[in-house]
Amino acid sequence: MTQSSSIERSFFKYASPKTALAILQSKAIRYNSPLKFNDPFDLQSGLHFDFNLSTLHAKILNRLKELAIATEEPAVDAQDPWGKLVLLVREKYPTYGFPLEHLEQMSAPLFNTLTQNIKITQQKYKEHWQALLPNIRVFCVSEERDNLLMWAHYAKDHTGVVFEFRSIPVEDNPLSVAQPVVYVDHPVPFFTEDEWIDEILSIRRINWRDLYQRYAYFKSMHWQYENEWRIWYPQTPGTDSGHFDCPIRTSEFVAVYIGCQAEPQFASDVIALTHKAFPNTRIYSARKSETAYALEYDEISK
Repeated sequence: MTQSSSIERSFFKYASPKTALAILQSKAIRYNSPLKFNDPFDLQSGLHFDFNLSTLHAKILNRLKELAIATEEPAVDAQDPWGKLVLLVREKYPTYGFPLEHLEQMSAPLFNTLTQNIKITQQKYKEHWQALLPNIRVFCVSEERDNLLMWAHYAKDHTGVVFEFRSIPVEDNPLSVAQPVVYVDHPVPFFTEDEWIDEILSIRRINWRDLYQRYAYFKSMHWQYENEWRIWYPQTPGTDSGHFDCPIRTSEFVAVYIGCQAEPQFASDVIALTHKAFPNTRIYSARKSETAYALEYDEISK
């Protein structure tokens, strides 16, 4: 993930009446465990490797040939068995070329050991992720304020609110490190075949920490309408009951939009709580457009 909210911009949090009042009363937003998500696949689809063991040996040899004829010598680990093979093949290539059958036989013991290690590695990282998962805390926001489906699903049929928060990089607030969710048709591999081959040949070591970070930002294409960005981090095990409350900065809380079907008492409570705790936050009341399937907003004066 290379994109981030490194420029100042707005994000939107849809909330039911109950959640909205809790946020305003506590003056904090809640980071939740993925185990509480309404999508049981989100961060929970399981780690898998994107390659076929029956063709992996041939692909490793193809990559080995690329390295043998490369202009510049690759920076491999000379102490690693595969790294030694890379250097040996480069040394012998000008004289002997690339005898595929011989190299296949020569590397067979290494590949047999590798096959066993692959299965162990996959299981090891699955277990590590499952241990990490209960302690992950996530805060989700949207790019959009006017998404009618989001108003219906997360703001309880337009009876709740949408909060507008601002990422402020100069203040290093949490939203300034938010990253967009990538929507995909199928669960993404923990790492690609090319990444794994480079790891095997000791050309480029896999950064396991970065892989976990990347994995956390993929989601099923079914949720694309949410246009979600998120912040997540691993929490120290056993520190709470599945959530973490992060105080809201007055500078980052831009506005609150009250749903077009909000109960009058709820609307009054939102207005009163916002004025009291966040006097500089603007308040709007949503109403249905008469000419489109859309919402319009009227600012409520102080």
